Amino acid sequence: MEASSSTKGFFQPKPIIPPQFLEDRALQRIISLHLPSPIPKSISEDLLRFSHLVLSKPILGYIADAEKNTPTIKSHSSFGAENKEDPLVTTEGWRALQDTGIREGIVAIAYEGSKDKWNHRIHQYIKYHVWSGSSAIVTCPSAMTDGAAKLLGCHLDDEYGQVFAKARAKLISRENGVAWTSGQWMTERKGGSDVRGTETIATRVTGNDETDGFDADGVPLGPWKINGFKWFSSATDANMTILLAKTGKDDQISAFYAPLRRRVRGGADGETELNGIRIQRLKNKLGTKPLPTAELELKGMRGYIIGKEGQGVKEISTVLNITRMQNIVSAVGAWGRGLAISRAFARVRTSGGRLLCDIPAHVRGLAQEHVKYWAHMQLAYFIAALLGRSEGFSPSNDSSDARSWMLPEAIKDVNALYRVLTPLAKAQTALSSIYGLRACMESLGGVGYLENEDPELNVARIFRDTNVLAIWEGTTDIMADDLVRSIRGAGGPQVLSTLKAWLDKAFTVGRKSGFEEQSSILQSTAEELLSDFGSKDKEELKFKGKDYLRELDFLVCGCLLILDAARDPDVLAREIALRWIHGGNNSRSWKEDSVWDRKIVFGDESAQAKL
Repeated sequence: MEASSSTKGFFQPKPIIPPQFLEDRALQRIISLHLPSPIPKSISEDLLRFSHLVLSKPILGYIADAEKNTPTIKSHSSFGAENKEDPLVTTEGWRALQDTGIREGIVAIAYEGSKDKWNHRIHQYIKYHVWSGSSAIVTCPSAMTDGAAKLLGCHLDDEYGQVFAKARAKLISRENGVAWTSGQWMTERKGGSDVRGTETIATRVTGNDETDGFDADGVPLGPWKINGFKWFSSATDANMTILLAKTGKDDQISAFYAPLRRRVRGGADGETELNGIRIQRLKNKLGTKPLPTAELELKGMRGYIIGKEGQGVKEISTVLNITRMQNIVSAVGAWGRGLAISRAFARVRTSGGRLLCDIPAHVRGLAQEHVKYWAHMQLAYFIAALLGRSEGFSPSNDSSDARSWMLPEAIKDVNALYRVLTPLAKAQTALSSIYGLRACMESLGGVGYLENEDPELNVARIFRDTNVLAIWEGTTDIMADDLVRSIRGAGGPQVLSTLKAWLDKAFTVGRKSGFEEQSSILQSTAEELLSDFGSKDKEELKFKGKDYLRELDFLVCGCLLILDAARDPDVLAREIALRWIHGGNNSRSWKEDSVWDRKIVFGDESAQAKL
């Protein structure tokens, strides 16, 4: 036998990741549930093309470049003058990925084709899902851009409606060079989600002021001057931002729109500088390294107030409703890519003379992760469908299976479910995807822990980036607190009534569809939860908030899996519902279980595992 060397011996064949639109069975199930059947040709062709694009050599090259050449600051000139013109330096790869997301309509899809017979939020988030694993987190500014577009769209009839309309048109554009991205600046040194400690102050300008002028497009700068310090500000390279500041003698918290650049007074035609912003430093983070996250000093930033003074928290909640939804889809999207890498690796890697895909114990571990992924895909896209309905997508235009099997008709019920389930899904999809991607890393052995030279296989990068999702837009504790507010706040009775009615319908469908035992298990869980929600002291509910998140996650995902399985004879959907509810316990032999494990992970692409 000849000794191996750097050029001789065994070399592992490279795993090949198929296009997600064709290979991800959980995603296919979501498409068949929430979009018309057959799927409109314009959507299917777009998703197939995009599934190839996100794994193409140019996109993978942009990812590698964005990861290797992270953002930097040129804070001063060679002679010590402050650089107000272009202090932030981002890589070509990052900018190219930003342009790709804009051109592909990752934000714009939600605002196009109002007469179409499908829910545009579903279309948007399916494409977002495919994009997540290849985006190098340009989805972060996309999320804030979407939220800003939604907020500004609520104020087009205000005093500054024309200014907001012009900005919004850019936020929802697909045209590179025209389209804008937006930041969302809330976090200060005293805290993130708790904005009561805001130390940024906005004052209305009276008379002439040295900061008077025009933004980069020639629009007059807003009448409010903003001074303060923002501790975490992602999307520092954005074109505009939505931010909070205190106003008036009572220190009310108000929301503002501000462009990030303004024309240089007395400068050359087209010469611009930052709008009263100084980048103090960039954050050094565990993940999301291509994303420029900075500490910002605001000194004379000019902006426009959004809505009324003192209504900032209410206004920013419109943005948060969108960014939390994006957080949910980012989580399952990253998780889906990690599982695709695990499947691809198992098809080519051998151990003990057998492919990993032929080793029952290995496939069983993957099957357990796939069941969790399927469950949270159902949760994520149910909420996406609710969001689309809440924005005006009419049930009369909806020809999807989801309309008849799981979506409420009345808008008050849609809004109530969206209110209570969004914090649940934000918390649980983030945590589940983090744990799931850790398992994906382990399934690859040592190579899973490496920062791979092949970007499409770098599950370690995806794991690093995904960890932020349990923190960004509110930690798990904040989501638990928000869940309690949703059921014990002013609209709590409506929320609980709607939730109970929806659950009861799911139990009824389950019992009629061969899920009698499973419906009884879920109903017992529901009765205990609803009893606690209606009777326990609010502080006790907060104390046990994380426990309630887990229990409600089990309950709602179980109901969604039953409703999905009941709509057709798909045996795999039924098996996954049973496994989620029973925790994988059943009376079958281990050999029978191993056959189902392989079907869950790999479908019917090959024979059963070699036992």
